[in-house]
Amino acid sequence: MQDPSTDTDAADTTPAPHRGRGRGPKPRMLGHGDLRLLLLALLEPQPRHGYELIHLIGDIFRGQYMPSAGATYPALAQLEEDGLVQVRQDGNRRLHALTAAGRAYIETHADELAQARLRTERSARSMVKAGLPSAVRTGMAAVKRSLLVHHRDWSPVSGQAVAEILLRAAEDISRVPRG
Repeated sequence: MQDPSTDTDAADTTPAPHRGRGRGPKPRMLGHGDLRLLLLALLEPQPRHGYELIHLIGDIFRGQYMPSAGATYPALAQLEEDGLVQVRQDGNRRLHALTAAGRAYIETHADELAQARLRTERSARSMVKAGLPSAVRTGMAAVKRSLLVHHRDWSPVSGQAVAEILLRAAEDISRVPRG
């Protein structure tokens, strides 16, 4: 049985050049082998269709990225070939479920799965942040700098005052019209 964490997800891990004005290579959204690990983790609670798995990963990235079918379905096929996933027809679609070997793999590789999730969450946060307007990123950085000025010099009063300011700001931001 091939180790899913070491397989190459070429469609997801090979940087591709942007079709723009010299921006350089497209950043990698998922780490090497992480697509397969994420698929296993997402199948742990229940069987799922491939399309659903693609969208669940897209949800992690807040819609800023979704793995392609050309990367996801071959990864699922390899997991099936490795005996970690079984597939059955569900109408016109294929339903993927973990096998006993797949569940055992998840248990014995819990640390690798946790690391893949952390890498993915970090990548998702970076991507979402990069999608913010420049002025918003500048404002966020200014808030962080202001908070760091206090370093360890927080009193209960100053901590409460700053918390109230941040909560008011959050409420105000939620009322800004979208789009």
